[in-house]
Amino acid sequence: MKLFEIAAMIRGKPYGRSDRAIRHILPPDEAQGPDLTFLFDQRTKTHSSMVISSRPVKDKSGIVVPDPRRAMFELLRRLSARVRLPSVSKLSVVDPSVRIPRSCTIEPYAVIGENVRIGRGTYLGAHCVIGAHAVIGDHCDIHAAAVICGSVLIGDHVIINAHSVIGKQGFGYYRSKGNRSRYRRMEHIGKVVINDFVEIGSGVTIDRGTIGATVIGRGTKIDNLVHIAHNVKIGQNCMIMGQCGIAGSSSLGDNVVLCGQTGVSDHVTIGSNAVVLAKSAVFKSIPGQKRYSGIPAREHTAVLRALARLYDQGT
Repeated sequence: MKLFEIAAMIRGKPYGRSDRAIRHILPPDEAQGPDLTFLFDQRTKTHSSMVISSRPVKDKSGIVVPDPRRAMFELLRRLSARVRLPSVSKLSVVDPSVRIPRSCTIEPYAVIGENVRIGRGTYLGAHCVIGAHAVIGDHCDIHAAAVICGSVLIGDHVIINAHSVIGKQGFGYYRSKGNRSRYRRMEHIGKVVINDFVEIGSGVTIDRGTIGATVIGRGTKIDNLVHIAHNVKIGQNCMIMGQCGIAGSSSLGDNVVLCGQTGVSDHVTIGSNAVVLAKSAVFKSIPGQKRYSGIPAREHTAVLRALARLYDQGT
């Protein structure tokens, strides 16, 4: 592919030798010679001879765009687009009660239970298991070995990556009294509701409600290795980063960000537009519009002041 062809894809303005062929697209520190790279900061050094940036770079050929990050988004989306041929593998197991639209792709060894509803253009990867009475909307991607348990409701344009489990039994027990007290499992009969445009990473577990539903709001993105317990309510356009854990019956507003390894206790509310920084622990409800950190989580500015006083005393 040549530089001017990339420029047409991202609606940028080429300069220099626009007919040059591109070898690879690489980060600035790895790119060499005929590789193409993105410069989000004009001060970034690179040995690439072709760059995408917000203004021309001396002694290089390139493409000028108003926003290099948006240009990266557009280019990677265009280059990674795949066309799947609709088909249902003969090696899949589909209950006779299920009607699969002709536009769907079902890979080998997928198992689809009774009365499952699958929308148009949906893809089910190899070894997926879809439990009875689950509903999957239009144009969803359910990747290899994902498990969608019975009665889970999934909206349109949802992505669930490999080895995630949606709708399993929650971690709830009744402890009997007396000399022979023991933990006895509390059966969970609720649902999981995943709204449109949600993306769920690999190795994610989302428990069904004990009664009622666990709900993931429209447009929310969940990273790998996250656990969401029973009856949690997550608002729209939230970002839940890797290794977070959210305990039962907690609630997140819209646009909440939980950075990596954040823990949220049960029955806690986090207000809209809050940001909880990495390795924090939220033990009680916190209002929105603010940044939090620490164990227990407090306003980040207060944590920074406390640390400054601590280090001042240490010196």
